[in-house]
Amino acid sequence: MRNFVLTSESVTPGHPDKLCDQISDAVVDAVLTADPAARVTAECAVATGVLFLSVRTDLDGGIDPAAIARRMVTEAGSTPARPPTVMLDLARPGDAPGAPGTGTMTTAFGHACDHTEQHLAYPIWAAHRLTRAMEAARAEGRLPWLGADSQAQVAVAFAERRPAALRAIAVTTATPSPPPEAEAKAGLIEQVLGPAFEGAPVAPDAETRLVLRAVAGSGGPAAHAGLTGRKLSDDCYGGFARQGASALSGKDPGRVERLAACAARQLARALVKAGLAAEAEVQLSYLVGDRRPASVELDTFGSGRAPDEVLSARLAEVFDLDLGALDERLGLRHLPAARGGRFFRDLAAYGQMGRDDLSPPWEDMAEAAKL
Repeated sequence: MRNFVLTSESVTPGHPDKLCDQISDAVVDAVLTADPAARVTAECAVATGVLFLSVRTDLDGGIDPAAIARRMVTEAGSTPARPPTVMLDLARPGDAPGAPGTGTMTTAFGHACDHTEQHLAYPIWAAHRLTRAMEAARAEGRLPWLGADSQAQVAVAFAERRPAALRAIAVTTATPSPPPEAEAKAGLIEQVLGPAFEGAPVAPDAETRLVLRAVAGSGGPAAHAGLTGRKLSDDCYGGFARQGASALSGKDPGRVERLAACAARQLARALVKAGLAAEAEVQLSYLVGDRRPASVELDTFGSGRAPDEVLSARLAEVFDLDLGALDERLGLRHLPAARGGRFFRDLAAYGQMGRDDLSPPWEDMAEAAKL
């Protein structure tokens, strides 16, 4: 595709799906803070008045997953009239311990481009900027009618795979008292769109359509159910690039799905950072029982300074993609303890890629110079 319109969306932390992601990753943080070598998977589902949390870990005690879930409901701004009933399923993993990732297989994708300073595709970058600005305007009382459960969508026109125009912006929010539409749109333009697109490579103009859908009600789990992993496009590249089939949230970094997704993003960004391509999509495929990838593939969409196969081989030379080496080099298991007990939960809203504000290891570009 060279010339097209692509839409991407982002949701605020109070959206039920993102609430479940945050709960799941807060459990991962708690387990790894107690024991960085522990294994854990956590999956959450939430609906009206009830929250189901399934945790599989070999950590023996020391955490209270139900208390973590209740705390996250409050912190996300989705506090219902009464705390939800938490149904907890807590057990040990069914598989035997092993080297990172060797018990399963996956194909992971990583993408980077020069649309933005964070080397993130413009549509998902813009959508996340909007939801950040919306949440700030709500929390700071500048737009008190905005609800904790909100969504922003952008439609971007591309010419030769470059963002050329912002065709439309759609904002959806659940609010007990929707204001008049004209007043609400004026507030959004001043308090949300202005800050979100300050310094942006493409900004709204007179031709950009702004659509507001203010739904009467409190939103959150009382309005629609949530589930861990359902916003994978929000977590990754907003549909601009391919992504793996598995959720990222709720898994310790020993799971190949999560570890390989982080590694693929680092490789793609390193190529762009090094000036070897304007856009790069990296594919890593790991087979069950193998520690090294069966293939390292690359597509620069014609923007590479060398043939894709040459750049792909260079990536494999510079970066050690053995799963054990990745686990050690990225050091993801130790980050929750090193950062005061929270790392993965902070990634569970506003995307897990391009998060320079959190300095995750896969966004570290020190290795890019070696390319």
